[in-house]
Amino acid sequence: MPRPRKQEAGCTGNGTEDPFLASLATERLDPAFGKTAQIYTLIRNGIVQLKLPPGAAINEREICARLGISRTPLREAILQLAAENLVTVIPNLGTSVAPIHIQDAFDGQLVRDALEMRVVRLAASRMNLATERALAANMEAQHKASATRDFDGFYLLDEEFHRLISECGASSTVWRIINGAKAQLDRIRRLGFPRPNHAETVLAEHQAIFDGLMQRDPERAAAAMQTHLDRVFETVRLLIAERRDYFSPDAGEVAQRAGRPAGA
Repeated sequence: MPRPRKQEAGCTGNGTEDPFLASLATERLDPAFGKTAQIYTLIRNGIVQLKLPPGAAINEREICARLGISRTPLREAILQLAAENLVTVIPNLGTSVAPIHIQDAFDGQLVRDALEMRVVRLAASRMNLATERALAANMEAQHKASATRDFDGFYLLDEEFHRLISECGASSTVWRIINGAKAQLDRIRRLGFPRPNHAETVLAEHQAIFDGLMQRDPERAAAAMQTHLDRVFETVRLLIAERRDYFSPDAGEVAQRAGRPAGA
């Protein structure tokens, strides 16, 4: 599903400083596609990118006004988000962004581990000139975003990097499966970027994956990908200590049990 198309910012704002509502001033829904799917994408992206942080209220009336929609497609989108544990709906009280559920994040990590480890090997064997150029341009942009501490831009380039690898090694369908499973994990990833040296570490890991792919070496690319994926366990523990208010009450206990068993 394509993202809703952009339009020039106009008079839809009411002066609010809410970053998510402010971002809707430049959005309009594409009439060629279903409203519910587009609204779902907008809100999901807002949650993952922390424009709607855990605990934030979902202002349904204002969202409808900004997008020029009725409540029906918005409510349908919210029900989908609730099924993913991304929002909490309390009858007669409203809807808010759910805390980060660590078990859901680790479930998403299992999907990534199973699929991305396979597709990176395939990508190293199937690398073509178009993908090679796209990855090289992506890496160059990552270096610039890291240097300027453009964390929103870096996150989007990170996503693009993994998408390119998945589509080269397998297909866009496989990437949709991976992406659909990792919303909770993505919130953790985005939350981690401002930490000292975090973006630089991610960039170095991406460079190692890129080097393995450019050398058409499946095992080298896979080893670099495994290091990259496994680091999430350390990141989770650090972020729980630093931003406990963003996580579900059982976060510490679940994180303590989690990790890659020796020899796995």
